[in-house]
Amino acid sequence: MKLFVKIAIVLLFFVSCGTDFAPSPTKQPLPDEGKGPASIPDVFTIQDIPIYNPLDEYDEQYKQDCLKQVFLRCPPYTEYWIAEAWIDVCDNYNVILIENCRWQHECDPLDPMIVENQPCQMPDGGEGIQDVVCDKGKVQLTECTPCTEEVCDGKDNDCDGDIDEGEYTCETECGEGPAYCVDGVLICEAEGPEEEICDYIDNDCDGETDEGQRNACNKCGLVPEEICNSFDDDCDGQTDENLIRECETICETGHETCMFGIWSMCTAQPPWPEQCNGEDDDCNGLVDDGLECECQLQDVGVLIPCFEDPLICGQGYKTCECKTPECLDFIITPCKAACTLFNLQPCDPIYGMIFPEICNNWDDNCNFLIDENLYKACYEGPAITKNVGECKEGELVCAAGNWGGYVESGMSEVFVEDYCDGQVLPKEEICNGKDDDCDGIIEEDLTETDIVFIIDMSGSMQQEIDAIITALVSFSLSYQDEPNINWALIIGPYREQGQGAYQEQLRLKTNLGAFSSFLASVQDINNIALNGGHEPLYDAVYLSINDICDPTMLEYQVSDLNWKYTNVSTPEMNSFILDWREDSKKVIVVFTDEQGQSYITKPGESNTSGDAITQEIVVDAINGTEDLKVFVFSPTGTKTSTKSQYLNGTWTQIPTGWEPLTSAGDAGQWFEIVTDSAQMFSNLMEVLEDTACGTPDE
Repeated sequence: MKLFVKIAIVLLFFVSCGTDFAPSPTKQPLPDEGKGPASIPDVFTIQDIPIYNPLDEYDEQYKQDCLKQVFLRCPPYTEYWIAEAWIDVCDNYNVILIENCRWQHECDPLDPMIVENQPCQMPDGGEGIQDVVCDKGKVQLTECTPCTEEVCDGKDNDCDGDIDEGEYTCETECGEGPAYCVDGVLICEAEGPEEEICDYIDNDCDGETDEGQRNACNKCGLVPEEICNSFDDDCDGQTDENLIRECETICETGHETCMFGIWSMCTAQPPWPEQCNGEDDDCNGLVDDGLECECQLQDVGVLIPCFEDPLICGQGYKTCECKTPECLDFIITPCKAACTLFNLQPCDPIYGMIFPEICNNWDDNCNFLIDENLYKACYEGPAITKNVGECKEGELVCAAGNWGGYVESGMSEVFVEDYCDGQVLPKEEICNGKDDDCDGIIEEDLTETDIVFIIDMSGSMQQEIDAIITALVSFSLSYQDEPNINWALIIGPYREQGQGAYQEQLRLKTNLGAFSSFLASVQDINNIALNGGHEPLYDAVYLSINDICDPTMLEYQVSDLNWKYTNVSTPEMNSFILDWREDSKKVIVVFTDEQGQSYITKPGESNTSGDAITQEIVVDAINGTEDLKVFVFSPTGTKTSTKSQYLNGTWTQIPTGWEPLTSAGDAGQWFEIVTDSAQMFSNLMEVLEDTACGTPDE
């Protein structure tokens, strides 16, 4: 007798391992099911299914070829119930045997965590903590671990029901400080090493204070000015050197020199006892006063022109007269108006004849002004070069009866005798489109050149910045009329008024363009505080050329990058584009006292990290930019420097030097940064000689 049961099957097939069948693509298979043919239906109609084992009715070959074992999902579908079944693939997939449904999974294996941090008891009776997890469909308990001190790991280590609670500390090279636990990650807020600046504090926490920052006197700030005190104030090994100041006597002003801490050797004429020489020796405004000067018989009646007291202006005359009737003694009369000598009327004895003004410290034209508006040309170079090329005459002015010029001295001007003000003398020919040696020939023309200056504005640049500004102003003024040169200025890092402590600017202060805008930007640097500490100068070079570099040589596109939280830029990074001319020679000049650094975050990383732009990445970008030379002014220690960085579980030396950048591309040059503006100016002239001068590349 055969028993049959009617079963309504609306089931999803799960084929056992080794079959060729796949479930319907519209259904979600169990994690441990196999695959079956796409033609197997996933909905069965009501059928009579024998509950005895009908497999015995088939021979072994038919079983092997046509009968396949599958696992069917049973309701309720909110739990994991399955039934084992056999189907005949050779007979329209007829189900020939289905066994009873059974509970296959205790839990959902796709959601392995059931209960996290569940309290438990240790074998010794102490409190512990464990998780309830779903392991391959079975509910399992993890090992009961003892309650411990809470640490920042996203777990309830101390079994009090709270996760990562409490106060945390961390330690950097600078010592211990507060930390905060966020999502199981410890965020350290302890004071970290910063750029070393001169403040008598170990800012970078390397055990040394103000290294490389103090002046020649081992102090912060500028070297003290030398004063006259028998002490080496500027710490150059010399005492009271080159100290000259203005001095004066009743007669005139002059200059004196400091010797052994005392001002001495004033060059001003001192008053002398009056002598019979027609001069005011004692500087009391009277000539030969109190003296009876003698002359000779042959001089009697001779008129001697004079410009002196007791006249108050104009020209008068003196004469030799007999002192006695016998005319054995003689005397020179005071300077008298001509009208008194020739009995002309009307006559004012203190006014001489009006005479054209000459340089004699006297009011010759009686306009109550002395030596006014008296100028004459001067030139100390070879006569053949005067007013040729850049050479031109200067001008002498008369002051107190002497020809010379005025020279600035501090807040005032000093008159220097024979100083030819404004003259331009021949000098060595340089590449500036001008006839510097005044031979009538311009030897060299400038090619179209774009120059970008990048200046480190961090706090440690106090000693160098004045020399940089002075050298840049002098350098740019030498080429201010040259239309083939475009200028740009990038500065940073610095914190603007009102910005937070971690918002340091990298600013494109003026884009490539005319000289006037560039010069104004350079001069404005004096109004910006040197207060930065995170120098993104590798970043500045990379951003400067990102849009003109061969894309295959770029590690990153700017659109994929972000600043570390400590830094920002103006304009924003995506708009940090320079106006390079297509066919120009391209020059980047960097001034810094630090090794190369990056404060850009790698794509996909948190903005708490930096160092995205490495030396290698910048070098590749330079190599990928046509007609580019990079020049760097930095300390010797940064030429080929490295820094330690923890990478992939080990400390690695990362190159941070500047010289490889200057060797890349068309090869520029590295210079040592100095506080001597004259030396820096000379180096800048070498830069232009190496770039803008000569014939453009074909």
